Amino acid sequence: MTDLEKYTHNLKDSQQKALVLFFSSFYPTPEKFAQLLIAAQSAGADLLEIGLPFSDPVADGKYIQHSSEWVLKKGFRLADFIRFYKEVRKELHVPVIIMSYLNPVFQYGIEKFAEFMSEEEIAGILFPDLPVEETDFIKKHFTRRNISLVLMAAPSTDDLRLRRIALASSGFIYLVSIYGVTGQESKTDDEVRKKIMELRDVTDKPIYAGFGISTSSQAQTMARQVDGIIVGSALIRFIKGKENKFSMEEVKDFLSELRKAL
Repeated sequence: MTDLEKYTHNLKDSQQKALVLFFSSFYPTPEKFAQLLIAAQSAGADLLEIGLPFSDPVADGKYIQHSSEWVLKKGFRLADFIRFYKEVRKELHVPVIIMSYLNPVFQYGIEKFAEFMSEEEIAGILFPDLPVEETDFIKKHFTRRNISLVLMAAPSTDDLRLRRIALASSGFIYLVSIYGVTGQESKTDDEVRKKIMELRDVTDKPIYAGFGISTSSQAQTMARQVDGIIVGSALIRFIKGKENKFSMEEVKDFLSELRKAL
């Protein structure tokens, strides 16, 4: 059992609903990105999810795409993030997970990236474009270093694949609560409830829901059914258009409302 698995199971056993907050690396600037991570931590986040910008995403909605494009246009490089994170992590006291598409990590070097994560005690990683059937070639690089590989399930996932995902996912199971990309409103409440029940039948691993949650009331409603909530697009939407002038106190207030809702 990895450290992330122990952590999320402890949260579940204590009946504390986990709040996972997503931030795009270096958005809107490296310095403000670091401040946002620390603000999220102080507002009560249980986990921090850092997205690595990629030019050809399959799961990102318009807000996360905006943040990635913003950063890539400014010359983002994975090596720069790695150097920067070594300093940022000194201020972080909650587990961190990475969200990346396969290409950037593959190009950097899977073994090399896993070693960086291990050295900096990053607890887990998830790849939206990694099917459960293809996890074997990459999982070993992370699990042998005490790093969880988190897998994603969707409302459309059939029973057989759902069982495979539940078995292979480590740390928690990321349940996509909508059809489509991040940042959209959920229109499939009955199907999501059905999928949660199906997961509960085959695993006791924590289930965290994301993709369609942008308000405190949505977070509160979904949290009644799952073990944790993941919020990302709503945070970027809050910043979008005022990247150079948003107030960190406003961000903290927004995040604190999410925490209270859970």
